[in-house]
Amino acid sequence: MNRQSLLSMAVGAFAMAGFLGIAHAQGDAWGDIKGRIVWGSDKIPPQANLDLKANPDRAACMVKGPVKDETWVVNPKNKGVKNVFVWLEMPMKGAKLPIHPDLKKVVHAKLEVDQPACTFIPHAVALREGQVLVAKNSSGIGHNFKWTGNPAINPGGNSLLPPGTSKEIDDLKADRIPIQIECNIHPWMKGWARVFDHPYYAVTDDDGNFAIKNAPAGDYRIKYWHGSAGWIGGAKGKDGDPIKIKGGANNLEEKPFPPPAD
Repeated sequence: MNRQSLLSMAVGAFAMAGFLGIAHAQGDAWGDIKGRIVWGSDKIPPQANLDLKANPDRAACMVKGPVKDETWVVNPKNKGVKNVFVWLEMPMKGAKLPIHPDLKKVVHAKLEVDQPACTFIPHAVALREGQVLVAKNSSGIGHNFKWTGNPAINPGGNSLLPPGTSKEIDDLKADRIPIQIECNIHPWMKGWARVFDHPYYAVTDDDGNFAIKNAPAGDYRIKYWHGSAGWIGGAKGKDGDPIKIKGGANNLEEKPFPPPAD
């Protein structure tokens, strides 16, 4: 190997070491992120009652009241959009986020998705690789739990769940492709799961709020995705937004979710 090649390799190694050093230096300070996703129009989509008159399980499905359409769940009082996935990524593809020491281990071994009244609760669930997804049926009727993701990473499965039973799914892997959840017995029942290899993710609540704690300080990207429309802003939103995280509190401006085109 000639002198020029050796010099180039040394410069490349030094640059990479410098980049990693900066990432870890930034990771020495940690910040908490708070934000809110709001509907980007004054015309709030109504959450209609589903017509189950022809369904033989109608009485059991409506034991807690009407079954609602969950395409969009928007709070009419404050425009907050529920069920939006929010997460951080490194600006350099393939690089790993620094993780706070308190978050390196998975705390909650299992996360549950129940089907008490012909609706998945929660509708959108985010979990970390290594956690077990528990598909539960606490209702008095049978359901099935079908999950489908990236065929190469999360090929999925389909389990029949008689009343009062559950199924543990312990082989889910972190992936950029979401996992769709369905019950084919009651075809309106749909939900979503996303799996991450870090702890910096959230799902918006009834008011559109989200929080991410102990995130590494520095320059990153923040992404937003909803099961009924995909990325905020369509294909252009796939790369998310740049975010500069500082140590301490990071309160973001409200992020509007533009209504998808009909």
